[in-house]
Amino acid sequence: MARPAAAYHAHVSVTDGDTWPRARVQIQVVLYHSERWLSQLVAGLRHLTPVDGGFTVAFWDNHPGTGSGAVPEVVADAAFTSVWLSSPRGNIGFGAAHNALAARAGPGCEYLLLLNPDAVPQYDCLERLVAAAELNTTAALIEAAQFPIEHPKAYDPATLETNWCSAACLLVRRHAFEELGGFDEALFLYCEDVDLGWRSWLSGWRCIYVPSARCLHVTEDQDLAKDRSAELLHSAVGHLRLRRKYFGEEAAVEYREELRQHLAPTAVEEILALFDGLPPTTVDRRQDPHIVLQPEGIYAATRW
Repeated sequence: MARPAAAYHAHVSVTDGDTWPRARVQIQVVLYHSERWLSQLVAGLRHLTPVDGGFTVAFWDNHPGTGSGAVPEVVADAAFTSVWLSSPRGNIGFGAAHNALAARAGPGCEYLLLLNPDAVPQYDCLERLVAAAELNTTAALIEAAQFPIEHPKAYDPATLETNWCSAACLLVRRHAFEELGGFDEALFLYCEDVDLGWRSWLSGWRCIYVPSARCLHVTEDQDLAKDRSAELLHSAVGHLRLRRKYFGEEAAVEYREELRQHLAPTAVEEILALFDGLPPTTVDRRQDPHIVLQPEGIYAATRW
């Protein structure tokens, strides 16, 4: 069941012209056919330890043709302040949706917590991420550890520095996000967090990993029934864009050949049609040691 968007309980009705709730942290969740995850996500958000200045939760529904403003009852009845927006243009992509929510953040917002709908933060996750951000004032991106299967990319246990930060559960310093221009919206889905991390390093910001801040994240190892066709398609497009953007056309051409060796011709045609339609862009990476190519798209040394 769903209720029309209206002010009741802790939910706040918001339109683009309204002032959003004042909070130090805006938790952002981008949804797309994510109904089955909402109950456990809301349950986790209810139990978050409060932080100074409070938090609000902003949902963006990317489901094509939604736009009715309907708010699921589990969200409407949640015991935290939330806002709900439905995409007026259907599925605009993961990064674009987060950019849209960040641009609407309320006054006094210092941090954005980007959270996947299938990720549930542990009760003290936000508290630990904010504490790490306060100690590491040059860090733009502050990543939580995922469990039961932790991401294998390496980090420095002394400085907590890592090559890039996964956006599954990621605290972002708001003014750094604005300075960086948000996510690259040409990356519709996947690899946008790698790109944001690399641009952070190139702009003088740091990326850090906080192993004591934890969130449950349902990965492909547990979600065996998930249709992975969109993931494979957009991941390949993202890998091509990262290679061209940071390593030049030759690296993109090499990856095209890898795709032709491992995928059916029709799949390769679909990937290349999307990639070739993207605006060309390159970045001067200045031989930054954090920007590296690794097998299987990890883009960092691995711990195992």
